[in-house]
Amino acid sequence: MDELTLRNLELLRQELKEADRVLVGAGAGLSASAGLSYLDEAVFREYFPDMYRLGYRCQYELVGMKDEEWTVGRKWAYWATHIHYVREILPPLPLYAELKALLEGKDFFVVTSNADRQFYRGGFPMDRLFEYQGSYDVMGCSRRCCKHTWESLPSLREALKHIDHETFECREEGLPRCPYCGAVAELVFRPENYEEGFQRYADFVNSSAEMRLCILELGVGFNTPGVIRWPFEKFTRLIPGAKLFRVNRGYADIDHPGHPKVPKDLPDRAFPLAWDAGEVIRALRAD
Repeated sequence: MDELTLRNLELLRQELKEADRVLVGAGAGLSASAGLSYLDEAVFREYFPDMYRLGYRCQYELVGMKDEEWTVGRKWAYWATHIHYVREILPPLPLYAELKALLEGKDFFVVTSNADRQFYRGGFPMDRLFEYQGSYDVMGCSRRCCKHTWESLPSLREALKHIDHETFECREEGLPRCPYCGAVAELVFRPENYEEGFQRYADFVNSSAEMRLCILELGVGFNTPGVIRWPFEKFTRLIPGAKLFRVNRGYADIDHPGHPKVPKDLPDRAFPLAWDAGEVIRALRAD
């Protein structure tokens, strides 16, 4: 850990002790630190052997898949396999319990862009959590024939049974479908209670305007900066008692810098920590 990161870690430690409230933002980097990495070739080879055989080496590479390769059947073969691993094979990850312990006794709120439900599974109270991009647990009609949604896991378990492992395609009979009109279903990342969660988040931020607010950002990059990264910078500018601590490390294996940098107009209010989120959480708990 470099000297700047060590100094900012101590500032964060002090701010967590003295702040009136803590606002946490969690991105994919937190889950990666906890053990759910989209760069893990060994996991990809075990759970996506068909895609591995086609030349892909990790889930991150699928972002660049050509449109003609991303058929309906392959999309559902991927989602069924991926969500089965994330929700039913992978256990609750201990790092989330460690973060929960770090926040124990504090007036906190968490907003996450992760859909993997690790906060929920880690025992975080749902009234202090907003899953900004929803979760993998809800499904709806792709044609929008109705506003009804339903639990996704039963349909995905069925889809798993119908994957053609030569082509990595879910067969027609296994595709998740809307029970009302028969159209192919889709994952719903803004379920019926979405607005309630967003309002709780907004209320927490708005009611912190006159408070000392510690803003802790864990593993948030530039995949969806409008979800956490940019709003957190805005809150820091608008709330006089706010300080932002941005924890994110680079990934040398894919030449990704991690983007821990903070805005230049917040020299005494925003602090970069170019380190792994899990290491920071454990260092803070070592007191």
